[in-house]
Amino acid sequence: MSNNSIIVVRGSLKEYAWGKVNGLQNWVDKTDSPQAELWFGDHPSGRSIDKETNKELKTNSSFPLLIKLLCANEPLSIQVHPDKFTAESGLPDFDDSEKLLSDDNGKDEMLFALEEFHAFAGVESKSKRDEVFKLLYEKSKANEIKEVIETDTFFDAADIIFEIDKAKISEINKLVVACVKDAKYSPKAITAFEKIVNKYPTDPGVLVCLLMQFHVLEKGHAIHVSPGTPHSYVHGLAVEIMTTSDNVLRMGLTNKHINIDAALSIVEEKQVQVLSLETTDGVHIYKPEADYELVAIDNATYQSRDTNFAGVLNLEGETKITDGAVEISLAKGEVALISNIDVKVVVKGHAVVARSF
Repeated sequence: MSNNSIIVVRGSLKEYAWGKVNGLQNWVDKTDSPQAELWFGDHPSGRSIDKETNKELKTNSSFPLLIKLLCANEPLSIQVHPDKFTAESGLPDFDDSEKLLSDDNGKDEMLFALEEFHAFAGVESKSKRDEVFKLLYEKSKANEIKEVIETDTFFDAADIIFEIDKAKISEINKLVVACVKDAKYSPKAITAFEKIVNKYPTDPGVLVCLLMQFHVLEKGHAIHVSPGTPHSYVHGLAVEIMTTSDNVLRMGLTNKHINIDAALSIVEEKQVQVLSLETTDGVHIYKPEADYELVAIDNATYQSRDTNFAGVLNLEGETKITDGAVEISLAKGEVALISNIDVKVVVKGHAVVARSF
């Protein structure tokens, strides 16, 4: 692949158990199995298919961004992602360090909702978390819950929770739904806790979710999940754009490999804000504190400027990309991966652009 180029690809499908059966069928063939993610990029764990050759994409250098369509039907693990420095240096202080990181890239991501999306992301305020933990203590009389109330940080609270005996966790988890109802959580937050308690009745991660913010993203809303932000996606359909990495440190709500100490060691005590834009020109730009941005285009024309890399995903309708005399049409579910070219994107329908500078 040359330094200045456009290549059209189809996604690499991931059929993880938490996906929805045929949940991504608008953009990929039915498989009658859980469809969780569709990857567009050249990460070794899920290279896209080059439309011209019908083979896995092979490039001389890695693209800086990875685009995914994500369909969550069950809660994903509680996890955090490393920054670039941590990914490059590794986590040598942990015995299973070789299992913790899959590549040497930091993982910074943004999630853009295509329909209502539910997610835990970011650290909840102490006042709100204390409200529900005080109710838990009244019902359980567990000293560990009292100790959680006395802490000020996510790290310290989670550290206590993960040390609670499994049998006691099971008894406390049975009280969680009643407590979030008494604390006047939203009906959708209550439903989320019902789901995770039913699926993971003996997992301390249920209590850790009480330490995180719960978000209901309407269609068109987005959240920026920077490295170190604890999160667990619960339900919905979305586009993710991220730096090209598959590094995930898990601490609960999963049967996959976890290392709680390693995950907690990189947690950042930060809150997450929901991003929403109301514009009338059909071009919506979401710019996080990162070296990339997400551009949502609805029946409009967008001109990129000073672009190092761009991925253009046609979600619905017709998307055309022009570079001088060259014009490329994208079918639904196809992505144009563009290096070092400023292009015009004309959309009759809906498309998303992931752009790095």
